[in-house]
Amino acid sequence: MTTFRQIADFDVARYMGIRSGLGKCADGFFRDFFVGHNNAFPDEILHGAFDWDGEIIYVPCGYESAFNAWSSIGRFLKHVQSNQRDANRKACFVRYCAGVVDGGIIFGNDRTIFSASVHTSTAVQKIFEAKENCTIEVYSLSVTADGAIVFKSGHTLHILSHSGNAVSGYVTQSIPLNSGISRFKLLENRQDSDFSYLAACEASKSAAKLGEPAKLWLISLKSNSVINRLEMESVLDFSRHPYKPELVVLGHNKLTLLSLPDLKTIRSVVLPFAGNAENADPVYANVAYSPNGQCFALTYGDNGSVEIRDASTSETIHTLNGRGFPLVDMAWDSTGNYLACRFAVPSDPIKSELTVFDIRSQEIVFDITINHKKDKAGKYPETVFRWSPRATELACLIDNQRIRIYKPA
Repeated sequence: MTTFRQIADFDVARYMGIRSGLGKCADGFFRDFFVGHNNAFPDEILHGAFDWDGEIIYVPCGYESAFNAWSSIGRFLKHVQSNQRDANRKACFVRYCAGVVDGGIIFGNDRTIFSASVHTSTAVQKIFEAKENCTIEVYSLSVTADGAIVFKSGHTLHILSHSGNAVSGYVTQSIPLNSGISRFKLLENRQDSDFSYLAACEASKSAAKLGEPAKLWLISLKSNSVINRLEMESVLDFSRHPYKPELVVLGHNKLTLLSLPDLKTIRSVVLPFAGNAENADPVYANVAYSPNGQCFALTYGDNGSVEIRDASTSETIHTLNGRGFPLVDMAWDSTGNYLACRFAVPSDPIKSELTVFDIRSQEIVFDITINHKKDKAGKYPETVFRWSPRATELACLIDNQRIRIYKPA
């Protein structure tokens, strides 16, 4: 049976930059003194926002608008910092833009977004700043395959498209949203030429109410407009087929396959909800198509079971035994042979279990406990693992400080 072995282990907290307000002299002193020392500043911890292109890992810095770049073998490459500093708002996300001609990195906090070139350490540009008394919903920020940046701020969806003009940088389009919009997901199809869709869920009261009537929005990123809406009994999660114009929607007790872009029902399947439906939370409900589109993975209860269903019939092929409460970052590797799922540990709010299933053998081939404190809103870190986009390699953020990379033995 295949197992995963560790191929890299490095401490990304070794070079976290400096605290805001220090002068150039102190800047150099702190950087020289702390490089090579574990956990330079104990309170400067990461919160699962790293990204990578398969070769270089981009990690946000604490206490400044900056990020660090590391090679996948753990060699420090560069420190990139904007001219704007705010001691109260540390950088909390980094996104790699694969579709930008020269390559690009999007980074920032809950108020400001910056862009930087992959190839230089000086070209940093502020491309968006939220209005006063308004913040960016960091958990919703996505980057399309052609480099457009999509995120929600207040009751508005913003789409920042790369203009190709070195001066203007990005063109911003805004789409008003209803206050009930609780979450959205970028839907990209490998056969699209325009990377056109984004789906959003609107609930009348709270996203945490199972069985609550909801409305599914379909937004075109080509026309920058809402092109369809559909009333549904409930919407917990959704995933787009990688090749067909189809969208699978997971509801409270039903799985529905819709056609795109008209949102017509192709097929629906009743689900026997696993666990305590009254106390369950949609954070434990996930659905994700495999890269080849032949099947999709599904979790919808608090017992940790992961179902693999046939994409053409929606019938269950396998049921994989998980670890308890599944979290939202379930993801397939690029081959579709492995599925990574993260599970909350109810008895310990700072721990989560990361498990990798081999779909062919239906066995767990990798399992690790990760320590991560919840944020002030009670959410677990958004991203504590990433699959390489080009190989079966898995990067994990351990204890808010270290990144380890694993691959099949």
